[in-house]
Amino acid sequence: MSVRKLQSYFTSATGLAALAARVAHLSELQRVWEGLAPPPLAQMCQISGLQDSVLVLYASNGAIAAKARQLAPTLLEKFQKKGFEVTSILVRVQAGFVPHREKPPKTLNLGSGGAASLRRLAGELEDSPLKQAIETLLKRHAVEDSATHENQGGKNQ
Repeated sequence: MSVRKLQSYFTSATGLAALAARVAHLSELQRVWEGLAPPPLAQMCQISGLQDSVLVLYASNGAIAAKARQLAPTLLEKFQKKGFEVTSILVRVQAGFVPHREKPPKTLNLGSGGAASLRRLAGELEDSPLKQAIETLLKRHAVEDSATHENQGGKNQ
């Protein structure tokens, strides 16, 4: 089912229309929060709701909650400048709240010494899954390894 079909279903049913509007508002508040708060704090907190002009914020632990409370006056002003009718920010610690963190892609820097050692090891091994894995690793990083040598060669000249 496409997003548009789902949206039209939510807006057609009376009870679901109000729920869809609330979810859209909370999503907008969360996006604004992530833009206004310092990045580490934004990742460790989540908007719970806005009730009677009080923005409720869940923090992943006590230290993060303390920092959010410390920055609350500044963040309150920023929300108001963005046009949100917020008069205070209530910060609560939510046990079990796991913040969404984007994991950086893993990088592997295989030096020439390491590559040489792995080539030697692969040459000494009989055909096995381990040998295949080492050869695959060497193939993946052969381009990076040769590019590294070229870059280093240019620096030393």
